[in-house]
Amino acid sequence: MFRFFRQLRHKLRAEKNIHRYLLYALGEIVLVVLGILIAIQIDGMNEARKLKQVEIDSLSEILTGLEDTLDEVELALEQDRRYRDCNYKILDYMDNRKPYDKSLDTCFGVYYWSPTVQLTTSAYEQLKLRGLEIISNESLRKDLTELFDTRFDVLKSEVELWDSQLLLSTLYPLHTNHFRKYFPAEWQIYEDEFAKPVDYEGLLDNQQFKNVLAEIISLRNWSVKTNEVLENEIQVLIGKIKAELKHLKGE
Repeated sequence: MFRFFRQLRHKLRAEKNIHRYLLYALGEIVLVVLGILIAIQIDGMNEARKLKQVEIDSLSEILTGLEDTLDEVELALEQDRRYRDCNYKILDYMDNRKPYDKSLDTCFGVYYWSPTVQLTTSAYEQLKLRGLEIISNESLRKDLTELFDTRFDVLKSEVELWDSQLLLSTLYPLHTNHFRKYFPAEWQIYEDEFAKPVDYEGLLDNQQFKNVLAEIISLRNWSVKTNEVLENEIQVLIGKIKAELKHLKGE
C-alpha cells in the first residue's frame, strides 16, 4: 500500500497537477492522523482492560480475605457468648453463695479468656500500594476504607487493651492467686481448660474477684455487640464486592 502511495505521489508530481497533488497530500495527512488516533485509542483500550483486570484481581483478593475474616468474627462471637455464659454462671454462684459444683471447673478455666479475631488485611494493604483509585466504584472504595482503616483499627486497639492492660495486669495475676489449673486424662489440645479454686469458700467473700467478674461481663457484652455489628458490616461489604465483580466481568 505504501508503495502504491509513493507511485501515485511521483505520478502527480510528474504531471505537475498541483491541485490534485495538494488533495492527495491532504488525504495522506488525514490518513496518518487517523492512523495515529486509532493507535492511541487501541492503546487506551488495552490500558483500560489492564486496569480493569487489576481492579477485578484486587477485589477478588479482598473478597477472599473478608470471607476469612468473617469466619474469624463468627468464631469469636461463638466463643465470647460461651465464655460470657460461664461468667454469668460463676457470678450467680458467688452472689447466691451456692455450694461448689464440679461443673464450675470448666468455667473457672476459661472465664478470663478473650477470643482474638485474625484480620486478613494483606490484600487491602496491597491495594493501597497500587492506589485506591483503582477501585472505580467510589461508594465501594469509601466502604473499604471505612472498614479497613477505621473499624479494624478500633478492633485491634480494643484487643490490645484487653491483652496488655486488663489480662496481664489484673486478670491473670488474680486468677493464678485463686485457682489451680488441671487437665483431665481425656483432655485434648484446643479444648477448654479446667481450674479449681484454691479456697472456694473464701472466694465467695472475695469482693475484688466478683467485681472483676462483673467487669469482664460488661466487656464481653460490648465485645459481642461490636462483633455483631462488624459481622453485619462485613456481610454487607462482601455482597457489594460480589455485585461489583459481576458488573466488571459483564455477568
